[in-house]
Amino acid sequence: MKQNLELPESFEKYRAVLQETLKECVHIHTEKASTGTFDSKFGGSPYFPKEETYPVDEKDKPMRLLAQINFEQVPQLKNYPETGILQFYLSPFDGYFGCSFGRSIEQKNYRVIFFDKIERDEAKLLSDFSFTRTEEGLFPLKGEGKLTFTKGTQIITANDFRFEPLLGLEDKYELEEDLEEYFEMFDSFSHVIGGYPDFVQDDPRENRHPEHTELLLQIDSDNTVDIMWGDCGMANFFISLEDLKKKDFSKVLYNWDCS
Repeated sequence: MKQNLELPESFEKYRAVLQETLKECVHIHTEKASTGTFDSKFGGSPYFPKEETYPVDEKDKPMRLLAQINFEQVPQLKNYPETGILQFYLSPFDGYFGCSFGRSIEQKNYRVIFFDKIERDEAKLLSDFSFTRTEEGLFPLKGEGKLTFTKGTQIITANDFRFEPLLGLEDKYELEEDLEEYFEMFDSFSHVIGGYPDFVQDDPRENRHPEHTELLLQIDSDNTVDIMWGDCGMANFFISLEDLKKKDFSKVLYNWDCS
């Protein structure tokens, strides 16, 4: 993939290696709106066949939909599904929004579900989700938003755990002011599928799950649809390339952080 990159002056010596990290991604745009059954969305009611078992947390309490991605509505990305509906659920009864902060990929208080084939007969789908709505617990999303998508490209972000070894750095902060410029130019604090993640704190994959190289979904704090991760943080869902190609979403790593 060829693209002329504008780089901070001190990064010119890394141009060739940074050029090699260029990847396509899909940027997600939010609109506060009611959504339909098959829409890509944050919050709202999910697409869910009656014959399937609705996800519950480790206390057998129903989880709540965080995000739904209908890949028929998403620009095609290499290795990502071209069709089907991918969903992300969190437990509202866990004090950390269902997250173990990189320690585990066991989906106890969060769940990622993929429906490869979409049932179009709405009579065969759940329509009443009142059993998931409760005033108890915590949830990072208060509103409901419809999603639209545009395709873009990214180079590796400075907070990605592969950044320092790729550039042969012991500590990226030795770059000082130039690193700040790099952050300003290439940070990905946004909603995105694919490409590279960003973090308020540190990349949780480095010491525990380095094989989870692919960004399945990143959700930033967003006033438009009332998403807030702690004090204005962000969340990431990662998957290995092998599992992504197989459409196996049983070992997705989920993390969120804030300042």
